[in-house]
Amino acid sequence: MTFGTVIYALLCLIGAVICIFYLEFGTVAIAGILVCIPIFMFLFLIFMKTRIDASVDSKNPMTEKDAMDKPARAVVTLSLENRNKILPITKGIAKVRYENRFSGEVGRMRVNFSVDAGRKRDRRIVIPMDNCGNLAIKVEKVKIYDYLSIFAWKIGKKYPTQHILVVPPTKEFYLGRDRWYNETDEDSDRFSPYKKGDDPSETFDIREFADGDKIQRIHWKLSVKTGNLMVKDGSLPLTKALHIFIDLCVPGEGQERHKNGNLLVQGIYSISLYMIDHAIPQHFIWYNRETDVVEERLVEHEEELLWMLQDLLSLKPSSTPSEIVEAYLAWDQGRPLEQALYLTVSDTSGLENSGLTRNRLEVMDLRGDSFGEAVE
Repeated sequence: MTFGTVIYALLCLIGAVICIFYLEFGTVAIAGILVCIPIFMFLFLIFMKTRIDASVDSKNPMTEKDAMDKPARAVVTLSLENRNKILPITKGIAKVRYENRFSGEVGRMRVNFSVDAGRKRDRRIVIPMDNCGNLAIKVEKVKIYDYLSIFAWKIGKKYPTQHILVVPPTKEFYLGRDRWYNETDEDSDRFSPYKKGDDPSETFDIREFADGDKIQRIHWKLSVKTGNLMVKDGSLPLTKALHIFIDLCVPGEGQERHKNGNLLVQGIYSISLYMIDHAIPQHFIWYNRETDVVEERLVEHEEELLWMLQDLLSLKPSSTPSEIVEAYLAWDQGRPLEQALYLTVSDTSGLENSGLTRNRLEVMDLRGDSFGEAVE
């Protein structure tokens, strides 16, 4: 029942009372009109329901915050088409529900719209989001009203949930690209684009001969063409990827917890983009406490990073660091890790005696000014 329905019912009641006390032609005619109007409005609404189409889409599946303390603007589009060439839709309401599982934010909103006769219209639905995460936006109902707002009719059935990834601004820092290359002496189909090696199957660079170069490396054909001795440098073979453990334990309450969560996402996002820019594949590993499974994703390109973040940020962070460490230790049994990172915003003092920091694992606390510096 709409507010217009209540008002019109009161008018009909007043009309009926007037008819009872003043039984005249004019009052009866008015009462008849009051009875007929809702019938015409209802028939109009049934007709318009068959002449309007609605759909929901997200033009951009990702939005980036301009600054850590400023909200991002997640946008979905409600597309409407009125195929009636004469009658417009003057009032419509869409009810929207959204949830950011990573930060725990939920909310609802109502969006008003209108559509001219014979026109298409895109109604942008903007949701400000303070915290990073995978934002799920669901248009639950789309209703149109008659011209007196007496009746409302739902159009469409199920609109697909739109997922928009809210990411922080990147933070520039220097990790030292050479230290994160997993070098190997075994056969490999991956080679460093920045550091030369001794593998003759792939050419890293061709340059002029210098003192100390081996005669076996001279490129004789090119030397004859140029008239100078030219040397072919081999490439450095690399293993598959750098392992990166993600600690999904976010400490604190309220704003402090939101801040730590944003710092964690900023660190993951920035470090991964840095590695991608320097052609270093990453093997991300995290513990899904909802399914009790350690999940793994290989990231070599930016699209794969966004897909990985969509899955990662659909989870609720934990408040218990011990369960994550125990899950990683169980996963790590029998797996050689030549080099790995452990990204966290939690207290790392308990990791020293956990057994997780053996081999070449380095812990990186993403909070404060120490961001970008590995903690031994």
